[in-house]
This record gives sequence, C-alpha cells and structure tokens, in this order.
Amino acid sequence: MAFVLLTGATDGIGLKSAEEFAKLGIDLIIHGRSKTKLENIKERLLSLNPSVKVLTLKADFSNLSETKDTFECIKSEKIHTLINNAGCFDSKGVITKDGFGLSYQVNHLAHFLITHILLDTLIKNAPSKIIIVSSMAHASSVNFEKIEKKEFSYSHEGYSCSKLCNILFAFKMARLLKHRNVSVNCLHPGVINTKLLIEGWSACGLDLSSAHKMIMYAYNLQNSVSGEYLKDFEIARATLFAYEIKNQDICYKIGLKHLEGYLNGTKANP
Repeated sequence: MAFVLLTGATDGIGLKSAEEFAKLGIDLIIHGRSKTKLENIKERLLSLNPSVKVLTLKADFSNLSETKDTFECIKSEKIHTLINNAGCFDSKGVITKDGFGLSYQVNHLAHFLITHILLDTLIKNAPSKIIIVSSMAHASSVNFEKIEKKEFSYSHEGYSCSKLCNILFAFKMARLLKHRNVSVNCLHPGVINTKLLIEGWSACGLDLSSAHKMIMYAYNLQNSVSGEYLKDFEIARATLFAYEIKNQDICYKIGLKHLEGYLNGTKANP
C-alpha cells in the first residue's frame, strides 16, 4: 500500500484531484485546515470507492509549528507521491505569527517545509514524485533581498512572487534528487474557477469539472521527466529567471534560512 499525499484537498483543484485518485483506487492522505471538512470529504471519497484507504491531516499552513508537528506524524507511512497544491490569495497584507507574508508562507514556505520532512520517505519509496502546483501568473523575477529581510508584498504581486518561488524550488529539488529516482515537476493547473481565482481575478476561468486534469497529467508522466514546468498538457517554458541556477540556489538558501529552526527541530512544540 502506497499513498498519494495531497495538500489543500478540501476544495477546488485539490478536492477534484482527490476524487479522481479515489475513483482510480489510489490510496490517499488528504490535508486541509478543517477537521469537519476532512472527515466529510473522507466519507465522500469512500463512497466513490470503498476499497481505497484515506487518511486525513489537519494543519493550518499559516502556522509552521502546527504544520511541522502534523507532517512529522506521517513520515513512517509509505508515500510515493507528494502533491503540493494548497494555496491562498492574500488581498490584505497579512503577516503570519511566524513573521512571513501569508502568500509566501502558505504557497511556498510551508510546502518547502513538508517536502523536507517527507524527503527520506519519498526517497525510500522511489520511484516517487513531487508535484508542485504553481501558476502561469508567476512573477518574472523575485527581489530576494526583500524576501530575506522579510519584506513581503501581497495581493497579485505577493501571489505571483510565491508562485515563482514554487517553480524555483521545484527546479532546485529536481537537481538535488536527480539520482534518487524522485521526479520533481511544477505546473500551471489551468484557469479554473476556484475560490482563489474568484477572489483574485473574478470568475474568468473554466468550471471545476476540469480542475484535476493537469495534476493527473503530471502524475502519469514517466519519472524520467523531471525539473519541468508543465502547462496545457505539455512541457512549457516558465519565465527565464526561473532557469538561472543561481536564482534557484538563492531561493533555496533563503528558504533554509527562514526554516532553520523548524528543520532542525528547535521550533516544534514551542
């Protein structure tokens, strides 16, 4: 038995993807912020396919200590695919209790953390995959100096910056895991009328019936495809900034710095 772990599985793209995996008989670990929603969706998935196993994980990505503690608990599970899908659009300039911009923390930094928590598990269960949901709305560049100093933008600028960080992180991890049989790709899921899209851009996309399709496309790729940006069911090109190795390395170094206490365990269970 091996699991697909899907963050942000209680709504939108994540929920539709979870339903598709369940229909295919693939065991799932689903993450969300609400225990009630998670239990309701677990029942929904089991009604689609009673033979699948579904585990639930409640964690608010705006709280890194809670996120770390929650995901540490499932390191012993056999996980062969991690789908970093959860996301938010912050229109108010929220700063989390950890001191980061909400978009940066939820969309990028929390996924950076859980990827490292589960890295040994994914390597052990190779061939395995890491799939990171980015967006074609990613920025053309990142001001690393501001991020390192914890100066964060919000609204569309903050969102697009976090989505470029997703791509930089995916490309860096693909390099690090090149010889470990763990593929790492990022993708634009399509313009789908999720709550996030409606909040940031209004209802200008496709209905939710197609929300899972790009994630399933990435999931079904051969593991030899790694370090790619996927869009419209093919390998595409992200902004040129993302392909500069120095930019990938700087983004990764800043992530390590911002998560230093969490990655070495000093901030768990404060």
